[in-house]
Amino acid sequence: MLFIPPIGDLDAQSGLWSREQLLEMDSHFVAALEAAFAKGLESRAAAAATVRIGRNGREGAIESAIGAAWDSLRDRKGEMSASEVLAFVRELVPGVPPERVRAEFKRRLFSWIGEAR
Repeated sequence: MLFIPPIGDLDAQSGLWSREQLLEMDSHFVAALEAAFAKGLESRAAAAATVRIGRNGREGAIESAIGAAWDSLRDRKGEMSASEVLAFVRELVPGVPPERVRAEFKRRLFSWIGEAR
């Protein structure tokens, strides 16, 4: 979340804001987001499934949604049915085929237990 000025910016001035101002803005943003999580106004899973740098478009959103579902399944120690996993993913990205979710979960599971298939 924190913007770090490029190395060439030796006076720690990045555009309109100093490094201290950027750090303060980042701190306020993180506090507001944590408050939203605590009040149930924002979902950590949904926040985790947002588009990340290097990923874009529907494909990146699908990957992020499946990753968030995997994290949720892990957090719940496996207490999540296949239909719940698919519903979770589709809430974030409608229309994801179940075969895609199944294949990604299989890949993650075998990677997690150290086997390749």
